[in-house]
Amino acid sequence: LLHEPLVAVMHEAHPLASEASISGRQLAQEPFVFFAREVGTALYDEILRLLQNYAITPYITQEVGEAMTIVGLVSAGLGVSILPASFMRIRVDGVKYLPLLEPDAVTEVWLVTARRHRLNAAAQTLVSLMLEPDRNKYVR
Repeated sequence: LLHEPLVAVMHEAHPLASEASISGRQLAQEPFVFFAREVGTALYDEILRLLQNYAITPYITQEVGEAMTIVGLVSAGLGVSILPASFMRIRVDGVKYLPLLEPDAVTEVWLVTARRHRLNAAAQTLVSLMLEPDRNKYVR
């Protein structure tokens, strides 16, 4: 359905926070706050793979289940993170979001349905809305 850029999330007092954008490589020595793998979001593997592409093995200090918890821990100065740009809407004092310079620093949102199972009316309506060329008119 869409490609969304990833952004670095860090405390506003972090030395890199004054930059307009940064490279993912600049986060190599930072403690990370990550989604927990068992939460079921693909972001864990996507971000880990992205960092590995930059030859970074992140030092993960916290794994949590909610994006708001990630942002809260970053606000407390307990590490940095990488999240989709849509999370920039979460405004918390002390948190700075920085675009990543690498063109492959993106995540994808997919719509997947099972061919063998008939969708109920509500699900069919959702799929139709999601596949409309002008679907952004529904996003507020």
